Amino acid sequence: MSGVTPPIPRAIAIRAVDWHLALLSGELDESALQRWLCEHVDHRRAWEHIQTTNQRLGSMLSPAAQAALLTPAGEQRRQAVKALSLLLFAAGAGSLGYQQLPWREALADMRTAAGERRRLTLPGGVQLAINSASAVNLQHNNEALDICLLAGEILLDSMGATQPALRVQSEQGLVSSHHASRFSVRSCGDQTRVDVLAGSVQVQPDALSQPPIVLEAGQALNFDRERASAPGTANELDSAWVDNMLIAASTPLGSFLDTLSRHRKGFLGYDPQIAGLSVSGTYPLDDTDRILASLQRTLPVRLQTLSRYWVRVLPA
Repeated sequence: MSGVTPPIPRAIAIRAVDWHLALLSGELDESALQRWLCEHVDHRRAWEHIQTTNQRLGSMLSPAAQAALLTPAGEQRRQAVKALSLLLFAAGAGSLGYQQLPWREALADMRTAAGERRRLTLPGGVQLAINSASAVNLQHNNEALDICLLAGEILLDSMGATQPALRVQSEQGLVSSHHASRFSVRSCGDQTRVDVLAGSVQVQPDALSQPPIVLEAGQALNFDRERASAPGTANELDSAWVDNMLIAASTPLGSFLDTLSRHRKGFLGYDPQIAGLSVSGTYPLDDTDRILASLQRTLPVRLQTLSRYWVRVLPA
């Protein structure tokens, strides 16, 4: 369409941020950058956009840039770089067509922001709880309540419903229940996690031609489009978010912080050295800063804080 500037692909945006961080750290190979800029017009557009945005919003972007520079190499640094790329390119979304949220999530029937949780009563009396940073589409017909999980996690309870039939479609497949049940479904990147707390459900990966897998109360599994893991034990403590709580019972600190990060805005990371420490307790999710502060009092850790939206947990 004439007059519409195409969006910059996310991979190019993230690579441009890497070049920008190299410039800030004094490690920039200028000849390598020039070669990259000449490879494609989008490379130069991304680089010029970063420089313009950094001049306009430099004071706001500084903590995010420091976050990416200070985070060690590995998955957490990649997350920090992605967070900085979202901030840089969301600032120019109007001119570049770049969106912070995938369009399906942005236009979802129901979605929650980081730190927000919702509970709803759906047609037929089904109870739906939507976890932090989640998005769903809903459709009700005479046969069942259809839910498309676009992101995040939901918990469904049809134990007292007049029409208990439910179908949940994720990126990887279908989770269905034809009788009264209580279960959660969580999107985990390229996998979907299902925990059955009451009743039973059927799990059908999209590309698996075999009959659906039946999960009974107390069972859980992960699945992708082609296969499913062997059923394991469901952990009802993982669903405490429905009551705005985070419960740990000898939980590895790394796993605890990964869960907590889904309930906070910004970046929450940790040093791998402290990932194996054990955490136990009951924590209200309405104040995640208080949770982090309590970890300093009970464990040999300290907080590295660049801003309210960038925190890293380190050995004391």
